[in-house]
Amino acid sequence: MSDTLTLARDVRRIATLNDLLQLDHDAVGAYGIAIHAATNESHRETLREFRADHERHIEEITRLIQDRGGKPIQAPHLPTSVFKLAIQKAGTFGGETALLLAFKANERQSRDKFRRAAEDSDDLEVADVLARGADDEVRHYDWAVRALLERGVSPDSAASRVERAIEIGNARLTDVMEGFETGAMALFEGVRRGTKDKPLVVAIA
Repeated sequence: MSDTLTLARDVRRIATLNDLLQLDHDAVGAYGIAIHAATNESHRETLREFRADHERHIEEITRLIQDRGGKPIQAPHLPTSVFKLAIQKAGTFGGETALLLAFKANERQSRDKFRRAAEDSDDLEVADVLARGADDEVRHYDWAVRALLERGVSPDSAASRVERAIEIGNARLTDVMEGFETGAMALFEGVRRGTKDKPLVVAIA
């Protein structure tokens, strides 16, 4: 493989990892709001456990980036983190059900992004760490679905179908917005490594 192609691959990998790192920072902020707002103590304890998963992801992904010569971006996404936190905050005013719906919407995006990145990675260590992260996100999302079922919110109800369509639409919108940010991160990483190549475009599923 030529030096240029190797560099392009490495830059894209770092940009993708930084995207996920920022996604976990987004999640930690959203969890802080959710834990404060939740009224069910069992839910609060579960949310604390899930927040710890995201904090572990931050540590693991930071190490992956550093070990590969990259610079970790220890900050949430901009501007979509504001959007996500606004959704989470709005959920706090609608009671526990609205809060769980907002939480589920955020976890869908994390689940899908980690899964795609794990499947696309040609670095075995990265793929392994991200696959475990994806498993965490599946567990978080599935818990939210079960918690909603306990509150009588069935996935087959008309309200849930509308909510699911909004959830998917919001996830796609934030993916697009964060995709542009990831392209900028790839350019930054490339320039940092001394290349003058065009910014790398990270495919969005």
